[in-house]
This record gives sequence, C-alpha cells and structure tokens, in this order.
Amino acid sequence: MKKKVSIDGKEYTIENNALLPRRYRHEFGRDLLVDMQKMVEAYHKSPENCSTEVLENVTWLMLKEAGEQVGENPEEWLAAIESPFAVYEAIGDVVDLWAKGKQTTSRPKKK
Repeated sequence: MKKKVSIDGKEYTIENNALLPRRYRHEFGRDLLVDMQKMVEAYHKSPENCSTEVLENVTWLMLKEAGEQVGENPEEWLAAIESPFAVYEAIGDVVDLWAKGKQTTSRPKKK
C-alpha cells in the first residue's frame, strides 16, 4: 500500500507492506507493532505527545520501502531536511497508511 506525502515542501511516496515490521525489527531492534500501537494511541489523544523517534524511524523506513532516496539511516535523512519539524507534517498520513494496512481484505467463509 502506498501514499503520497509532503515533507518540507517535497513530495514523497511512503509504503506500508508485510515486510515493514521485519525490517523495522532488524533496523531498530524494536517491535513495530508495539511502537505503532503506542504512537497511534498518543496521536489520537494529542498528536504533539507522539514519540518523535518512532515517527521519524517509521517515516524513514516507509520512505525507503517506497524506493525514495533517504540515505542509509534516519539521521542522514533528517539532516537533509531544512525545517526541524517538517517530518511531523506527515504524521497523519503515516498513521492513516498504517491503519489501512492493518485492515483485512479477506472475507469470512460461510459455514
């Protein structure tokens, strides 16, 4: 699943797929499902209370999954962004794409 986002005035594509949790675990040594659950809950209560590191890491990884040129790590990508808070412009899109990826497309079989 892909989505267009704007960060620091530049258009990007982010991607959420079945490989994302595995790549997140290998890249950051953390469980994406747990981190995103906490971030989404915080986002719905008060967006300014979200974990900035989780948002930055997930956004970077979603960009990388979509084939965007974002460097070798989140720090490299963030250093290239002029506005220090530009990544937070995309939080709604990241949360939305995550939520859409969690929805199932299968239908239960009738018995």
